[in-house]
Amino acid sequence: MAFFRHYLAALGFLTRLGPAISNPDMAACVPLFPLVGATLGLVMAVPLWLGLFGGHPLAGGFAYAVANLMLTRGLHLDGFADVADAWGSLASGDRFFTIMKDSRIGAFGGMALVVALLGQTCLGAELLSSGRVWVLALAPTAGRAGAVALMRLCRDLARPGLGALCLPGATARNTAFALAMTLLLGLFWARPLSLMAMAALCGLVLWRLARLGRKQGGINGDFLGAAIVGCELAALMGGLV
Repeated sequence: MAFFRHYLAALGFLTRLGPAISNPDMAACVPLFPLVGATLGLVMAVPLWLGLFGGHPLAGGFAYAVANLMLTRGLHLDGFADVADAWGSLASGDRFFTIMKDSRIGAFGGMALVVALLGQTCLGAELLSSGRVWVLALAPTAGRAGAVALMRLCRDLARPGLGALCLPGATARNTAFALAMTLLLGLFWARPLSLMAMAALCGLVLWRLARLGRKQGGINGDFLGAAIVGCELAALMGGLV
């Protein structure tokens, strides 16, 4: 019962697919983040598997990117853009996080959004044209597993905010559970060589974000959003191998 309650809380927090639960135990929800990603991925991939936009992979890729944006309320893309703005400014310390919290989007954030949305569209179209539709379901799973892995790597760097509520949940056991769940789904939804490429590319994204967080002395929810989007793109790209 607790498992289902935490799953619903995570689903409502990370997507529009679940109920809004007041004061959820975010730390307890952390190991279920990849399951939320799998749920989101299936909602987006199944219509494409059933032939929606059949024969028009670019239209399918565009629909996938728009659905991802709508069903997540742009939550993770916002973090991706905020991290890009702060990183591109070459600022450090408190100034870095001040730029990140600014509600206005800068040039680097704008470019990051273009890269993310265009990447989801184009890579999604390539996967559809090659018949690898289930990689589109795996990518959101890998993205949220990446966020859990980043929490584990940077548990000692929590900054105030929603991210700080999640980081304590990234215990060794919970992280192993999240990664094992992602791997198990990956064995069904992708080829072994593709899984290896996904792992390598996601590892590169997480290494860069963890290094940036340690350099700046902390990570927050924006970093977790950047990990989700970055690892989604890495999984889509790896799925083409």
